[in-house]
Amino acid sequence: MEIEAKFAVPDEVTWLRLQAIDQLAGYAVSPGETKQVYDTFVDTPDRSILTSRHVCRKREVDGQIVMTLKSGQTVEGAVHRREELEITLERELPIGQWPPSEIRDRLLNLVGNVPLAPLFDQRQTRIIRWVTQADRTVAEMSVDKVALSIKGREQSYFEVELELKASGTEEDLARLAACLADEWHLQPEPRSKFSRALALAST
Repeated sequence: MEIEAKFAVPDEVTWLRLQAIDQLAGYAVSPGETKQVYDTFVDTPDRSILTSRHVCRKREVDGQIVMTLKSGQTVEGAVHRREELEITLERELPIGQWPPSEIRDRLLNLVGNVPLAPLFDQRQTRIIRWVTQADRTVAEMSVDKVALSIKGREQSYFEVELELKASGTEEDLARLAACLADEWHLQPEPRSKFSRALALAST
């Protein structure tokens, strides 16, 4: 289960400020590591994955291919909860040739071995920071600049996400989210990146 708080970042100035902080709500924040992330959302030609209320993403970062399947999203304020299954592949392969895994079995059950085709692409400049308290890694903080280009239409926006890690608690996440809302005056972002891309593709 992925649990994260998502906030819209209103402008580049705030995005840059979030990259420079060394604490948030009394938690230590590590120096940022910048990654260029290239995502392709994929589905079958008849959109069987989307119809089954799942989202499938291929992510290319640091020379690796990470396939992710998400489902069951709920949103309460800034906090998003959803099931997330992942696998890292050395190269693109048909689903049936993926290593044994829950994501392979789920996709084979949903769509069989039908080849996955791209829906749309997304590029991100992602600054990854670790939020800690004493010896606990509480959350992964991602300060993102997202760029979409779909059917000749372009859109870019800024966002910050706090993904809860195993050593963190929902109380930790609530304190961090409250700080972003009350001290930074950021607005909760109820939309997923996929839903924003789908909306642009549908206009």
